[in-house]
Amino acid sequence: MHLTAVAINAEDFPTRECYPFDLPVFNATGSLEFKTPVTFFVGENGTGKSTLLKAIAHKCKIHIWKDPERRQFRYNRYAEELYRHITVAWAGEPVPGSFFASEIFQDFAHILDEWAVADPGMLKYFGGESLVTKSHGQCNMSYFRTRYQIKGLYLLDEPETA
Repeated sequence: MHLTAVAINAEDFPTRECYPFDLPVFNATGSLEFKTPVTFFVGENGTGKSTLLKAIAHKCKIHIWKDPERRQFRYNRYAEELYRHITVAWAGEPVPGSFFASEIFQDFAHILDEWAVADPGMLKYFGGESLVTKSHGQCNMSYFRTRYQIKGLYLLDEPETA
């Protein structure tokens, strides 16, 4: 029960002039195969790693934790549409999961601390101590070790570094 492949159907893109359809990786990559239980996407900032992870989550009907929508100076009607142009393949049945962008996860850690003020027992479900007191990596691992002991597909978007 895991994701085995993602096909990028570039021939169906509605445009190649706007993000994300103008990113070279999506026009040059036909498919990705996942042959191991853990896969890392590594690349330069702005190359589409997070965009692809979010599209995979959306296509797999996985909950995407996100901020409330904010207004933008220039609206891009294609920004969230990549999922419509990918195909996913599973070994076995699809599994539940979550997608956390790094900035959302940090917000969650702070909210959890606020909950713990009223109910300190709340922390036992997330590793037993405040996530805010840990490094970003330790915070994520503590959360995932305790909350996701069930089988599933979990996509974590790490913060970009300059």
